[in-house]
Amino acid sequence: METRELFINGVSVDFFSDDQPIPLIFQVNDLGDLTSLQGDGSKMFKLPLTQKNREIFGFPDDITITTNIPYTKLPAKYTQDGMELVPNGLTEVKDAQGGDNGYIDIMLLFGNIDFLDNLGGQIYDMGDSTTIWSGFGTNLVWKQYDHIWNVSNAAHSQNKTEGWIWPVVNYGNIDTTPPFSGHINVRNMRPGFFLHTAIELLVQSTGYSIDRDKSCIYNDPVFANLYKRLIIQFDNSDFEHGSDFQNTPDNLGVTLGNGLDQIISNPRVADVISADIHRSDFPFSGVINLGPTDHYFATTTVNFTATLQFSLFMKGKMTGKQPAEVIIKFTIVNTDGSFSDFAATSFTMDQRYTRLSGSGGSIIGQEEFINQKISQDFSLVSGQQLFVRYHINNVGQSYGDTYAIFKRGASLSIVTNEKLVLWKQPIQCERILPDVAQLDLLKDTLQRQGLILIADPNTGTIIFTSFKTIVGNIPIAKDWSDKCVDIGKQNSFQIGKYCQVNKLKYQEDSAIPLNYMPKYFADDHIDIDDRTLNPNQPVQDLFTSLFSPSINRSYIGGSIAQMSNPTSTDEFSVGSQPRILVDQKVNLLNAGPNGSSITVVFSDGDPGFESQTISINDVISLPYFYKPDAPDLGGGAPRHLAWKDLPGTGSDLLPGLRSTYLTQLQQILTQSKKVTRYLMLSPRDINERDFTIPIYLRQDGCYFYIAKIDSWIKNTPTKVDLIKLYQ
Repeated sequence: METRELFINGVSVDFFSDDQPIPLIFQVNDLGDLTSLQGDGSKMFKLPLTQKNREIFGFPDDITITTNIPYTKLPAKYTQDGMELVPNGLTEVKDAQGGDNGYIDIMLLFGNIDFLDNLGGQIYDMGDSTTIWSGFGTNLVWKQYDHIWNVSNAAHSQNKTEGWIWPVVNYGNIDTTPPFSGHINVRNMRPGFFLHTAIELLVQSTGYSIDRDKSCIYNDPVFANLYKRLIIQFDNSDFEHGSDFQNTPDNLGVTLGNGLDQIISNPRVADVISADIHRSDFPFSGVINLGPTDHYFATTTVNFTATLQFSLFMKGKMTGKQPAEVIIKFTIVNTDGSFSDFAATSFTMDQRYTRLSGSGGSIIGQEEFINQKISQDFSLVSGQQLFVRYHINNVGQSYGDTYAIFKRGASLSIVTNEKLVLWKQPIQCERILPDVAQLDLLKDTLQRQGLILIADPNTGTIIFTSFKTIVGNIPIAKDWSDKCVDIGKQNSFQIGKYCQVNKLKYQEDSAIPLNYMPKYFADDHIDIDDRTLNPNQPVQDLFTSLFSPSINRSYIGGSIAQMSNPTSTDEFSVGSQPRILVDQKVNLLNAGPNGSSITVVFSDGDPGFESQTISINDVISLPYFYKPDAPDLGGGAPRHLAWKDLPGTGSDLLPGLRSTYLTQLQQILTQSKKVTRYLMLSPRDINERDFTIPIYLRQDGCYFYIAKIDSWIKNTPTKVDLIKLYQ
């Protein structure tokens, strides 16, 4: 009687025999390599090459069959004694051998593998509806957080605790001299995004969800009170739109052109100016005829390249004090009616001219300038206009001796640039984050707080747990003493490839001078008192975060994060590495001298010139990386993001990430004990396994963390790797 079944796409496969085993491997976190994420699976096993199996797996033995099934991971379910040990797995064809004794080599994948496989690609891919990565193009999970860059959103986001926020950080354009101006130009601000929302979106994109009730980053204040305050702050060199926005059709662009020659001449001739506009202000100027309107009208904030292509004929004086000259320029009509000129280009006759008459200082000549091009980049707001203007000098006494012809076929093309985010344009929030792989951001998050990720494909949920949680579960440990088989005990005194000194690091930001941010000030290390560990390389880098520390500048509430080089003279400058900060809400009602109230004004211009202002006098966000007067976050959570303990305002040290989250790991690695035991585990033991619950073996008198269940087969002693836990 069959005791196990393997279903592929809902169809039960054929086995070689009724009792053919499938060796299953279960693991979540390899203590020997904490930078990796592990997944469950099976060792490779063989299935007979029956007609049924050939159809299920797409005829992998027949090279003439062009189906893509052998190259696809197929959904699988594995049952044993009526229990679904693998309710949601994947199978992968590794090899096929034809003939009378033909077979197919198969691997079964499940657990974290399913989740990790769906987490491919870069974060920026998540805003691209054409991406190949699963679900991104149809789900676009970040789109719900699109918003406009304006005063209202910046000012009213100060009390937000999820999604996007426009915190008050210094990019080099905030008054950091007491008593502070209380005025912030929103054009000089950049947004941030809460890390916990970003991780939730990454998980959501895979089809999974986070089990908050079982995840310490939500239910344990030591983890949650810091995790839920972390902001990934914009620190890119350019503020760019998402892929879909950049790839939208150019609905704002236009091409204008003239169909007739346009004569431009000395303004004393009454009909030479083609438009009344500018006659009084620019008596020697006129507008180039480029279509029905001549002007490009901006109906919204727009960034574009204007290109004028034309040919010009000139006739006039070649010599004397005022030779003939034509100037072509772009002109912007501002919303207040004033004018601004750009890319003025002068045309005067040179050695290529043709002499017509005259002598000495009154030589009259002519010249033709063929296929000329003038380009300029512009950023316009709604209501501004662009046109092309000419200026001709005031020489000659009649129409016949000074004039020019702007030849037919000239064109003005407006090609919008959808790459850079402009004022009052929508922001795609995935572009606030650094352009890194989703998996790298997830790993960085796990490593920062010593977290272990467990994916449960049965329920489609993710659990974030920790060694602290596992040690805390010792009172509910499972007693597996009677399952232990005396086949010989193997003890190892080293776990993985650790060294005697294992560094915990942040990226170095080369844009910040060392006298402002010394190297390694936020770094720490895990020391293992074992002189036998890698004696030829006693020191190594264990973790290096994606992010860099940030320095502080004086501000309301004590200080704020400084994103730029303090010595830079650039109007807007950023560092060279991504930044992560701790959100700090400061109540302005008592933030002033002697507990007085302060009002912060958010505006879209400089003081005295703003067209929109919003005053905030309750709460603003003033994030930081580390500062001695960091507020108590409560629940025992660290107050800052440095790996090491750093000075507080008194004589006490503020605990860092290592001493808060990695103490249990350091205890495990110090005088480490990795033991291998053989256990008789039933299908129910496998079905009810929980890596967050330790086990107890009275033979050893110890509690253990289950590192790996290796090649489980029913009714067969199974090799289990166990890590001794210290209480």
